[in-house]
Amino acid sequence: MASVFFVYGFSAFFIPWRNQFNWSRGSLGAIVGLSRLEGGLVAPISGYLIDRYGPRRMMLFGLTLMGIGFIALRWVSSLTMLYVVFLGLLSIGSSFGTGRPLQIAAANWFVRRRGRAMGFLMSGYGLGGSLVFLFAMLIENVGWQTSAVIAGLIIWAVGLPLITVIRHKPENLGLLPDGDIPSEHRAQAAPSTTPSKEQVSEQSESLSVRFWQRDPRPELDLTIWQAVRTRAFWMLAITYAVFAGVPGITTVHLAPFLAEELNLEYVLAVAALSGFVAASVFGRIGFGIIADFVNIKLLTAVLLLLVSATLYLFSTIETLSQVPVYVICFGLAYGGIIPMRGVLQGYFFGRTSFGTVGGFLQFVDLPATVAAPWFIGFLADEVAGGYRVGFKLIALFVFIAVIAILFAKRPREPLPSSTPPRIFQRNSGK
Repeated sequence: MASVFFVYGFSAFFIPWRNQFNWSRGSLGAIVGLSRLEGGLVAPISGYLIDRYGPRRMMLFGLTLMGIGFIALRWVSSLTMLYVVFLGLLSIGSSFGTGRPLQIAAANWFVRRRGRAMGFLMSGYGLGGSLVFLFAMLIENVGWQTSAVIAGLIIWAVGLPLITVIRHKPENLGLLPDGDIPSEHRAQAAPSTTPSKEQVSEQSESLSVRFWQRDPRPELDLTIWQAVRTRAFWMLAITYAVFAGVPGITTVHLAPFLAEELNLEYVLAVAALSGFVAASVFGRIGFGIIADFVNIKLLTAVLLLLVSATLYLFSTIETLSQVPVYVICFGLAYGGIIPMRGVLQGYFFGRTSFGTVGGFLQFVDLPATVAAPWFIGFLADEVAGGYRVGFKLIALFVFIAVIAILFAKRPREPLPSSTPPRIFQRNSGK
């Protein structure tokens, strides 16, 4: 629902708003950029609150706010009002009510199978995005105002009941991640054959692992202050700070780019976006499963390289016959990257502070997240072939992420200090 109405649904609103209000591409792209700025600023706070209070309370707040936001969208008649509703209600609601709390819950319930879990979870975004053409048809038939109200009511009617099944951690129910058996039950079943945690760690350290295989060593749980003192944190930050420009330009500008460059009808252009997202579902699930068995850094680097190459190819598109091929290739590679973020974060930093660490990492994403949608829109408004130039530039930046992720090194003991920097420590009165 978040995907079809909010993430990719923005593209369904984009063309009707331009036709009715004559708002510029740059102004509309800036809304997404600013919403991501807001999301990045809120991310450390929401991540901390979800770690502390669990996802259900935060999702209740967030989805309630999103429903109000879509209903309020019905009365938008100026760019200023759109900014207020989108940023003040929809964006904040999404930060607390959709992706982040669900990823935190999934990361806590799965360790060895986290790639599969994240792949299936993030396929929800792909499934929703693949249906955005239906939302576009609804907008075309009943108008964007009525469609916005319908979206808000559906989020309340379906989303709020779904929250009741969410649980934060398996330990809260006396369980362990991946369905493992608690130690006291293992001891009763086979006390003489069950290896200790220390033995498992020693055996894992001694294994000879090839460069393409998964690292078998157990995860280490780092606090946020330990995490930010590792090279892995900053390499991961650079990786996704660079990649952060890609989601914004695909959700906002892909359909308008195809509509303008190939003279496609509105619904057909949005259908191409839906096809892209549908292809990404196979990438999310397929590469999510693969991530449980191979070197996660190497897999991420290969996927980033494919994103860079296919995005460049997209910038060269000339005929309608090329659209399905490029959409599928780009969608598979892009979809594969999406679940890797949660997998990489758990792989490097563990589960204990998953939400807080993720929030700080998203904060580092802000420059590209904010600038990319506005910048691509600005190029399209001001430069001949601006969309093509912008896509080529983003493809080049993504190649930087390929290098950064390969330099990330998994933290091992002894770990950095968990003491907060002095600026965050309370004044002792001296």
